[in-house]
Amino acid sequence: MPSKGTPSLRESFRTHLRERTLAAAYDETVAKGWDKVRVGQVAENVGTSRAMVYKEFGDKQGLGEALVLHESERFLVGIQEVLAEHEGEADVVGAVRASVDYTMAQAAASPLLRAMLVTHREPSVGPRVPETAAGALPLLTASKQLVDLAGDTLVAWLGSRLPDRDPVELREGADALIRLTVSYVALPGDDPAGTGRLICDVALRYLRLA
Repeated sequence: MPSKGTPSLRESFRTHLRERTLAAAYDETVAKGWDKVRVGQVAENVGTSRAMVYKEFGDKQGLGEALVLHESERFLVGIQEVLAEHEGEADVVGAVRASVDYTMAQAAASPLLRAMLVTHREPSVGPRVPETAAGALPLLTASKQLVDLAGDTLVAWLGSRLPDRDPVELREGADALIRLTVSYVALPGDDPAGTGRLICDVALRYLRLA
């Protein structure tokens, strides 16, 4: 019998299966684009049944949301590290700009987000184009888990640096920053540096920091 605080064999197996399934879904998404991912193929790649995948994630939508959340958590760890490099109210502006720059750079380099947000066309059809709202985009922009997780991280950090500010104001400023950044990730333009500055300027003006 496992000691208190030690996962049981069943819990360990479930965690292992979940991680392997997310990894397989990641590979399928990068290779094909989310719209072409099939739960049955993911299950086959893992060496389990489709029923087991459905039991763990509910359906393809649930698997996709778990995949996005998993990648988002990786991003947030990096953002937290960026924010930790900026101490005090005087450097809030630098921290906000650095976090937006980091997010844009990581999103541009992330095979998962690139595959989730871009429809993979056959070479004969032409260049890859942004996916429509009917595809993977809602998994990112409409994910309450993602927005809440990112918002909580930013609000907590801003609150610790700007303790005299209205918490509602901080929440709204962080929400605007997140949504504008996510919108750019979904439909990137030709000038990421310029867009990043504009996104920061909007949020910083709202927070009366610019």
